[in-house]
Amino acid sequence: MTTFMAGVVHDLLDPASNFTHQSIMGAPELATLQEGEKYRQKNDWAYVCKYKAANAALSDGPAPRAVFMGDSITEFWTVGDADLFTDGVIGRGISGQTSTQMVARFWQDVVALHPTAVHIMAGTNDLAENTGFVRDEDYKANIRAMAAMAQSQDIVVILASIPPAKSFGWRADIQPVERIASLNEWLKDYAEEIGAVYVDYYANLVGDEGEMKGDYTHDGVHPQRLGYAAMHDDAVVAIQKAVDKAGN
Repeated sequence: MTTFMAGVVHDLLDPASNFTHQSIMGAPELATLQEGEKYRQKNDWAYVCKYKAANAALSDGPAPRAVFMGDSITEFWTVGDADLFTDGVIGRGISGQTSTQMVARFWQDVVALHPTAVHIMAGTNDLAENTGFVRDEDYKANIRAMAAMAQSQDIVVILASIPPAKSFGWRADIQPVERIASLNEWLKDYAEEIGAVYVDYYANLVGDEGEMKGDYTHDGVHPQRLGYAAMHDDAVVAIQKAVDKAGN
């Protein structure tokens, strides 16, 4: 992570900061990063190389208890609640990713590590159209694909709700409240159908209008430290449920 991005993440996570997406627009460092991202998208669209060295370093040690697969909410979680990512719990989130990109790297970043469980949180960037419009059925197919890959290798699946958001700072024209609620209902039902663990972070984070509560976020999408703290206990319970399932 660059020094610039480390500073952005610090401010985004700090409950006392005044972070907004607008506050970093126009920064020359952001423009440089965006140009680099365009180049990487052409050469490694799913960013399968991001965790290559970290994955290799795990090969000689014990298998993880749980791998957290996701986007920036998962990637920043490892900083915003570092205590969660101990004792064999590791993060494999990549900022900006959609569920389609996660499918493309799921084998390398999850299955090949032979974890007891995988925690899948995806959907925010699908709804924000980061890689183009994604139909609900396409999103569901991607969740099914990841769950099937995991279960075929006896990895217990944890399906996480899509966190609440009323809009996206980088796509203010999209109002995702109804789709988030609908897809979360599907995730809950699908988890029951396949014998996965469902973890509902949405209920603790959502405000009266489908937004993420203001005390938990600066930009309405990414939790800050207080938001991650509100998610912590549910995550711990979900991991333990998955470990217990694996032992039965």
